[in-house]
Amino acid sequence: MKKVTIFILITLALGACYLVWLNDRHWRDIIPIQFDLGSTLHSNSDLQGIREACGVHVFELKESTLNKIEIDGIKFLNTARQARGNKKFYYSYGEWKKTPRKDWERPENWAYELMCTNMPAKLQGIIIDSGRAKGSFYSHGQESVLMIIPDHKIIVLIHNG
Repeated sequence: MKKVTIFILITLALGACYLVWLNDRHWRDIIPIQFDLGSTLHSNSDLQGIREACGVHVFELKESTLNKIEIDGIKFLNTARQARGNKKFYYSYGEWKKTPRKDWERPENWAYELMCTNMPAKLQGIIIDSGRAKGSFYSHGQESVLMIIPDHKIIVLIHNG
C-alpha cells in the first residue's frame, strides 16, 4: 500500500511538472521566432491556457536579439510578425511601433490590459513606465500585444483571448 501511495504521489508531481512545462511552451509559441527567448520571468493568465483567457507573460530576451534590435531597430522588428508555433492569421502581429504608447495616455487604457492577472508591483511598474516613455517597442495582435523593453531585456506578451 505504501509503494502504491508513493507511486501515485510521484506520478502526480511529474504530471504537474509536465503541465507547467506545457503551459510555458504554449505561451512561448505565440511569440515570433525572430526573438531568442531566455528564462520565463513571469507567466500568469486567468485560465493558464486551458481556453481563451487574459494574462501577462514576461520572458527574458537573449543578447543576440537585443543586438539586432539595437542595430536594425524597427526594420528588424517588422520581420517578426508571426507566432513561432502557429501560422494562422489570429497569431499574427501588426506593424511594430516605438513607445510611448499613445493608447496608454489614460490610466484606464493600460489598466485594462494588465488588470486580469496578478503580477509583482515592480514588474507592473516597469511595463507601465516603459509603455509611457521612449525606448521600447510594441505591436498589436488580434487579441494580444507584444512589448519589447530593451532596457530591462524583456519581451512582454499581454493577451485577452
